[in-house]
Amino acid sequence: RNCKSFPGIYSCDVMKSEGYEDCSNCMFYEPIEKKFLIIQLGAMGDVVRSTSILPAIKEKYGRNIKITWLTSNECKFFLENSQHVDEILIYNPETHLRLQQENFDILFNLEIAPPATLLANVINAKEKFGYYFDKDGHPSVFNKGAETYLHVAFSDYLNRTTKKSYQEMIFEALNLEYRKQDYSFKPKINEKYIQNFLKKNNLKREDKIIGINIGSASRFPSKTWNLDNIKKLVEKIKEDYKIILLGGPNEIKIKDKLKEIPATINDFDNTLEEFCSILSLCKTLITGDSLHLHLAISMKIPTIALFFTTPPWQVESYDFLKVLKSPLLQDYYMSDQYHEDLTRSISAEEVLKCLKSM
Repeated sequence: RNCKSFPGIYSCDVMKSEGYEDCSNCMFYEPIEKKFLIIQLGAMGDVVRSTSILPAIKEKYGRNIKITWLTSNECKFFLENSQHVDEILIYNPETHLRLQQENFDILFNLEIAPPATLLANVINAKEKFGYYFDKDGHPSVFNKGAETYLHVAFSDYLNRTTKKSYQEMIFEALNLEYRKQDYSFKPKINEKYIQNFLKKNNLKREDKIIGINIGSASRFPSKTWNLDNIKKLVEKIKEDYKIILLGGPNEIKIKDKLKEIPATINDFDNTLEEFCSILSLCKTLITGDSLHLHLAISMKIPTIALFFTTPPWQVESYDFLKVLKSPLLQDYYMSDQYHEDLTRSISAEEVLKCLKSM
């Protein structure tokens, strides 16, 4: 019952293939020393960059542990290929009931909002780190190290002045040592989809391909670079590079506007696996602060990141990442409204200069 390979309600593959009556003679028996539950349901970008905690957990607690990660169905993709996650649970009523009954050694809750904080209250764990739902109806911390991230979330002033990356804050919250660990998300790549895409768009894998992300999540509409500036940049680089315009479902409505730009347009309604497959073709990515940025970081793609309204210091500065900050960022700090002057505030010439420096 305490073997990492035991599925829980039926025989494991080894027991079936070897015809064992029980596990007593199995050479693959891996006893679990500690059980961990990580709660993080979303957002997608946060789940991707939070995978950096996984190697640190193994470094601190050893390898004979079982890590269960509770997430949303839309974020499952980012954990499926992980060598560190032993079990992925999708948040739903059945899972909620199960987690009220199961015992864990350590709980890491990375979220400050319900339902994650509500669930953290009722999890049976010997130690708890992160956030819970307090009796005043607001989130509180299980441990002192988790205070910084919560204070930054509560206060725009502290958000501006606390110059710590997201990873620094969550490592501190979980009492883990931070050494700029890489994201441990390794995307699945669909080779057949890549070949069809290259053939359809008359591209070759060895081409100097630049991806330009034209979209972002709807919460911060001014995270996106203005289409006029994108068009200017494409005109300047189209002789030297092959260009792919990248986006998501939110960008389907502006697809007709993109026909004026001499570039290949990626399918905006493709799956995450298909999107990561196309992203893997890019020698360089130009993007705002979005999921695309974190996917590129996980794949170590040289990236120019444009920050218009969100804090660039909260994204870890890896060697292959160049940051361009809008001169209007402080004026529109964390604004959830669309401001055309803000989206135009980083010029095509600035991006081109940065591109040449790479």
